[in-house]
Amino acid sequence: MSSHSARSGRVFWGGLMILFGVLFLLDNLRMLDFGEVVSNFWPLILVAIGVKILVSRKRHEPMTMPPTDANLSPGPSPGAFSTDYLSESRFIGDVNLQVTSTAFQGGTVSNFIGDINLDLSGITLAEGQRNLTISGFIGDVNLVAPKSVPYAVTASLAIGDLVMFGRKEDGFGVNRTYKSPEFDASITRLNIRISFFIGDIKVF
Repeated sequence: MSSHSARSGRVFWGGLMILFGVLFLLDNLRMLDFGEVVSNFWPLILVAIGVKILVSRKRHEPMTMPPTDANLSPGPSPGAFSTDYLSESRFIGDVNLQVTSTAFQGGTVSNFIGDINLDLSGITLAEGQRNLTISGFIGDVNLVAPKSVPYAVTASLAIGDLVMFGRKEDGFGVNRTYKSPEFDASITRLNIRISFFIGDIKVF
């Protein structure tokens, strides 16, 4: 695809998302009935699903743990993100983070259109219960779970595949919760909530 075509695509989808945002705002201000607008323009949802299918790069690849930058080169890498609290928000584009923290406090990661790849395998927690929310509209989530932290993952997906530690479910309205063995008995623990509308969620 030429750079001109890519630019045109970004402008089109950016304009479309801005339009939806304005419609939501007008609905909240009771200046129009958003339900009626959606009933008239519901085919756009099918268009969004088609775009997701076309741009998904990993749909047919073997299901393996996503590579992290740490696997590619020794020492700290550009993907390594040393922070105790996550606050990442994107409108369009991928989020790729390998978090390194000895006192992780949770946070939020959101993306309207794009993938979220998050590696939490090396974290330890700050004292107490911590919450991490991962959300988006269209895209895939690849989450590498903590290795030495009690955690629970609750994942919900309107349309797509949900894979937790090799166990797969697909279809519509998929929802599942996994708890590490020591989660219920621990005071210091991490609650992870993942919510996407269209895409795939994989937890490793």
